[in-house]
Order: sequence, then structure tokens, then C-alpha cells
Amino acid sequence: MIEVDGFQGESVFNKILGKLPESGLETRKGDMGEPDVCYSYEGILGEQLKNQKGTVSVSNILGVETEEGKKVYYNLPVEYITSAYGEGILVRDNEQKISLEDEEKLIEEGKEFVRWIGDWEKVELTSKYSFSYEQMEKQQELMEQAIENGELLKPQKIQKYEWSKADDCFLVFFQGYLNGVPVLCNEINRQDDLYIPSSKIQAVITEGGIQYLQAVNHYAIREKEPVSLAEKDIILETLRNKYDLAIAEPITLNQMKLIYYPMTTGRNETGHWMCDMIPAWQFRFIEDEIEQYVYINALDGREIAG
Repeated sequence: MIEVDGFQGESVFNKILGKLPESGLETRKGDMGEPDVCYSYEGILGEQLKNQKGTVSVSNILGVETEEGKKVYYNLPVEYITSAYGEGILVRDNEQKISLEDEEKLIEEGKEFVRWIGDWEKVELTSKYSFSYEQMEKQQELMEQAIENGELLKPQKIQKYEWSKADDCFLVFFQGYLNGVPVLCNEINRQDDLYIPSSKIQAVITEGGIQYLQAVNHYAIREKEPVSLAEKDIILETLRNKYDLAIAEPITLNQMKLIYYPMTTGRNETGHWMCDMIPAWQFRFIEDEIEQYVYINALDGREIAG
């Protein structure tokens, strides 16, 4: 059993800056389900982020953004698509392959920063998209044209940036681990509207290192209980029965992974969500460029549907 207790501001700032900042810091009382105090900061970031200017926000969502991160992230030519069974990213004009100097080292350093600042046991890379500065420059031009043509519902002034190869970047997604098992990191839209507090972690990395981070939901373990998993034959039989009844084209499942699926059981006295972390087999397939998922309870072999 876990508590979705939110990220703790003092801990985050002690890691980044060594202390709570004396200026540039704003606080507010947390709403129901958030930490007691939520923080936002604008100023010089710590040595881990090469003392760049940027912002940090801490609540149920942890956000770290350098000036470079803001420039790049908001001009990525991507569209986030969600469905009942998963989510995906559509890249406009196709993804362009780029190479960064010391690419593997940059990814490892980014992964370690996410683990450290988000207080995870460990994190692993799940997907990576690469973008050239020309793509982001083009996206900026498209946004300017949309404003000029009145295509945006809420016209706003677009920050116009100069671009160079130093802006080439990776958009990466990580998965956090709890109690030695990866935690659900995909958004779930259930028909019964039950809230499933998945943990989505995304970041932008350039040759200058990690520039942007957004992590959703922090978990604290409150109780543990040993369990036994169902035989894989039972799991696979459930999967076969599901698709034997479906009237659809054949599909190819390309991943099977044991994860924790957070099933909310209600709120505690502080307003935080409590969840049973259900061991589940996550199966993945790709349909119309969107990653679709099926979740089967690893304890009883039944599909987790809602």
C-alpha cells in the first residue's frame, strides 16, 4: 500500500541549491491531496544544472526548467495523443535523427538526476525522440503564422528565439521503480472515472545536459505484504480470450513487462490518495502510431479494465 504524498519542496531545494532560496521563492498552502506547502522558484539554479537561470515548481508535480529547456520544450513539433488504452506522441514532419556528443553519458547523467531529485529507487529509459534545431525553428514559424492568421483560440505573443545546433535535443521518458518493480507510467482513462495516479516522467536533454523535467506523483510505501503471482499460462489464456473475441485485424504484442498498477482505495485524513500497488502484466502493441496497453492482474490473471 502506498500514499501519493507529493514531492517535498524542502528536500528538492536542499538537493538543487543546498537550502531553501532566500529570494525568488513563492509558497502556497497545498490543496486537498497536495503536500502541505507547494513551492515555486525563479532564479539561478544549482551546480547540478550549471547555475543556469530557470524555474522550479514542487507539488504533486515536480517541474525543473532552465531557460534553454523552456525555449526547446515549447517548440517541439509534437502532439500528445491519448486513448482508452494508452498514449503516444505524433511527430510532425517525422522525427529527425541527431547525434549529441557523449550521448550515452548524457542520458545516464539525466537518468541519475531524475532518480536523485525525484527520490526514486532507480529509473529506466522507456522511450527517446530526437529533434534538430531546424525542426524547432520551423515549429516557431508555424506558431507565428497561426497567430497572424487568427488560427489560435487565444492569440498570444510568441517568444521569438534564435536557433543553433546547440539546441538539438532528445525528448526522453523514464519509468520509476518502487520496491524493485517499475511503476505504471502511462496515463489511464477509465470508463468508471476511477483515478489512477500513474507516474509520468519526461525530460529534455541537450549537449548542455538536462534542461527540462516534469515528473507526476510521488509515492511513499506505507505497508508491505508478500504475494504469489499466477502462472504465466493463466495470464496468456486471459490475453488469448480477449483477442479471440475481438472483431479486428490481427495485432502484434511487442512487450510484456511486470509493473505496479496503482489502484486507488480512497483518501486518508490528510487528503492524500491511498493505493494498492497491484502487480500487473503490461502488454504493449502499436496501433495507428499510438502505444496501446493491456493490463492483466498478475495475482489472479484477470484483465484490469474500467
